[in-house]
Amino acid sequence: MISRLLPRALVRTVVLGTVAALAVTSLPSAQATAAGPCPADGAHPNWGAPVWCEEFTDHVDTSDWEMYNSAGHAGNGRRTQDQAFIGGGSLFLWGRENGDTAGMATRFAQARGRWETRIRLYPGAGNYHPVALLWPQNGGGNVASATGEEIDYFEVVNDPQRQRANFFLHAPGGRQEQAHANIDLTQWHTYGVEVSADGIVGYLDGREWFRSSRTTQSPMTATLQLDWFPGDNSPGEGWMEVDWLRIYPLTTG
Repeated sequence: MISRLLPRALVRTVVLGTVAALAVTSLPSAQATAAGPCPADGAHPNWGAPVWCEEFTDHVDTSDWEMYNSAGHAGNGRRTQDQAFIGGGSLFLWGRENGDTAGMATRFAQARGRWETRIRLYPGAGNYHPVALLWPQNGGGNVASATGEEIDYFEVVNDPQRQRANFFLHAPGGRQEQAHANIDLTQWHTYGVEVSADGIVGYLDGREWFRSSRTTQSPMTATLQLDWFPGDNSPGEGWMEVDWLRIYPLTTG
């Protein structure tokens, strides 16, 4: 188990209370299953019970998650688990001004299904882009998808005040579709996506805000990233807080 303390002075403007060190437990490698009892209290009650979940209560298991340890987005900065923390039942990803940041991907993958996560942001550097996305299995941490498939079902782009949410679908063949919503991202919101043979639907607080008849084919993993784009305006630090992540099977309910 790896244990560190985040200096309180660095988080006093971000959270009330103590953000503890990220506890990372190493277990034998295996296909991850549910990370614990999975509540069914998301924005979509008709989705039923999750098949996999992470509540970020007090630790993160490496049998469930791949913690990035690599160069950052487009080779800028670096991704390290030293920039990920647990506190108050949440996961915090912290990006330093020098480009040290964090990212992580589930080891659980499915080609068809539903994904949902609850996220809160804080005003900060516009050159930090918080992202919740689906990525082809075993593709976590890379910059370009080997299959051309990527679903950014929540991303913030060059927005220091965190007031605009974006959805980006990267389909095979270089096709891209997108949606945008002006919303206060410093409040808790739930972001969801459904991937079926008929297409892809994005949800914001349970309401549809993106739909495409295009879809992906590969088994996808859920990924949480705080990406550094040093060429954007407003340098500094960035924060991303995640309450939970849940993955559902695709049902007709």
